[in-house]
Amino acid sequence: MSGQFITIRFIEFSGFSARRHAFAEMGRSLVSGWSAPGLVFSKHLGTGAGNGFSIWPNFGLYAWLGVWESPEHASEFFQHDARWLSYSSPANQISGWDAIPFKGKGTWNSLQPFDFSAPNEAWDGPVAVITRASIRWHKALLFWWNVPSASKHLEGKKGLTYAKGVGELPLFEQATFSLWESASNLDQFAYQSKEHAPMIKKTRQYDWYSEEMFVRMKVVKLVSGQ
Repeated sequence: MSGQFITIRFIEFSGFSARRHAFAEMGRSLVSGWSAPGLVFSKHLGTGAGNGFSIWPNFGLYAWLGVWESPEHASEFFQHDARWLSYSSPANQISGWDAIPFKGKGTWNSLQPFDFSAPNEAWDGPVAVITRASIRWHKALLFWWNVPSASKHLEGKKGLTYAKGVGELPLFEQATFSLWESASNLDQFAYQSKEHAPMIKKTRQYDWYSEEMFVRMKVVKLVSGQ
């Protein structure tokens, strides 16, 4: 089964008690996944320190990805789901976006949960991207040696409004969520950036990943300050 609607949320916690609660819920998610009517796929993810591209965790910020059959299912979940409300109630801020997937390839845990069947009509609004990979355990040191320079390539790029490195398992299961003002800004970085090309070449040369995924989505709503 695949979903036509995506929700990405960044949940911020401050204070020892709230952060302890958030960390415990992250651990719970690894054992007992999320479920709700219309929820096709979900991931509860940690973030790294700084801009997220770090082996050091940020215990005050987590990410939550949901793939849904419809926007109505997502709205019902965020408003009424007991587990979500219990988890998010101590948060001091929730932000993110709602989106429709329109282009992608690859798998996540051997699954392809995104439905790309919607008509690919012209879109001049913001575009978001998920890039995700499972890092081969014997290539992890080499991968993380290259991450600091690679993450700097994103900084200050035209049209980039947000980027965060996230992870399901430290060191080995990594992803990036990024938000761009337009598809043209994203294309300029992906296909014309002189800094980006060498990292792509290294990825193929060193065969870092055992699995990877790339998804583009049309952002239909920005969420801030929930």
